[in-house]
Amino acid sequence: MRVRCLVWWAVVVLATLPTCALLAASFQESFEAHESGVLCGQRGWEASLPNSAQVQDATVFGGTNAVAMATNSTVWRTFSDATATNVWVDFYVRLPAPGDDNQPTLTGSVAAAFFVTSVGAIKAVSNDMWVTLAPDPALAADTWYRLTVNLDYGARTWALYLADSTPNKLARAVATNLAFSANSTNTYFKRFRVKH
Repeated sequence: MRVRCLVWWAVVVLATLPTCALLAASFQESFEAHESGVLCGQRGWEASLPNSAQVQDATVFGGTNAVAMATNSTVWRTFSDATATNVWVDFYVRLPAPGDDNQPTLTGSVAAAFFVTSVGAIKAVSNDMWVTLAPDPALAADTWYRLTVNLDYGARTWALYLADSTPNKLARAVATNLAFSANSTNTYFKRFRVKH
């Protein structure tokens, strides 16, 4: 399954993941077909604070729309394909100014999660630990990046890849063979979640 999303957010948390792009059954989301304004309720997207995620056209990567999120908000999309057991999620993100370095609290049956620290490093969950990954160069604020996550539910491992905003640039591995979160009971991709 391959998922592609174009979004604008800061802290990235991948939970009981849904699909932004699938290989066999593909889901692609560019937000181009969305109405400007509140994202919640459009095409299956939900938000913890309904007005906190806005489809807007002021800051975009490509095309005319992207999603801007308020601090302390979460958006997600749920999927229900039980055959989605080896999933690739590919998305663009524009990081705001650095925030704090507190690791997020993972709720539910999260398979994989990561966030960007105030110094541009990435912290990723592996089993029951947060490990620090140091991309070179460090991720910078107000810059678009392409992040790709591979979730292998059979092996219960995940990987994270990174590229800058250059179109068609080959992403490089930041980490591979990370263990699913110790609390994960999911056997297939269910939700893609982002927290700012």
